[in-house]
Amino acid sequence: MKTNRDFMPVYYQLADDLKQQIESGELKPGDAVPSESQLVGDYGISRVTVRRGLAILLEAGLIETVRGIGNFVAKPKLNQVTLTFQEKDSLEEHKLNYQLLEVKRISADDITASKLGVFKGTKVFRIRRLIHGDNGPVGIDMKYLPYIKGQPMLENEIEYADFPAIVAKHTNITIHKIEMRISATPLSAEEAELLKTVAGHPALCVYRAFYAKDGTTLGFSKTIYRGESFELSGVSYPYSAKV
Repeated sequence: MKTNRDFMPVYYQLADDLKQQIESGELKPGDAVPSESQLVGDYGISRVTVRRGLAILLEAGLIETVRGIGNFVAKPKLNQVTLTFQEKDSLEEHKLNYQLLEVKRISADDITASKLGVFKGTKVFRIRRLIHGDNGPVGIDMKYLPYIKGQPMLENEIEYADFPAIVAKHTNITIHKIEMRISATPLSAEEAELLKTVAGHPALCVYRAFYAKDGTTLGFSKTIYRGESFELSGVSYPYSAKV
């Protein structure tokens, strides 16, 4: 199998191909992922490129590494719960407001490039906003999306807009799917300063990736909340085939 999508970094193409094999069931939970040597031969790419592609799948939780043996398709988490999240509704429900910190065009580093499916160094937009509650700052919101020449970001249009509205305005493409990951994390010194607390304070990190119908990544966001400011709730139907 050879890569041929010239607009997409080769390591991202590899990750995308393996992801499709996992989602289609061609590679099942517990199955061994082709070895680095096999992927080098199959795709005609370097071992470094293969490792970058596999790193994307590891970060997404789609594969797991067994030291000394290899990579395997991750088994579904037990007691998995499907949640719905609407940024605008959440904002109104908790009576929060946003303070725009910056709208900046930056060069994508390795992590940002891999998440957006672009080459390292590609120009992208970063939007940073501070989230305020009744008693002060409670979160930091960061959004990233590709830079499109001739379509500048207007600060007065995005200060209070949710991500789907920003993407629709910027790209004229409708978001088809949103993937979300939530994890606990300690605040960095910079984050703690913005949230008026101490470094290492427990926080909740909400990561979301936004996709078009054809699978193209339209953008991603990372929101850090003070741990004591929010709680996560959901509903699970463990004995029902239908949720």
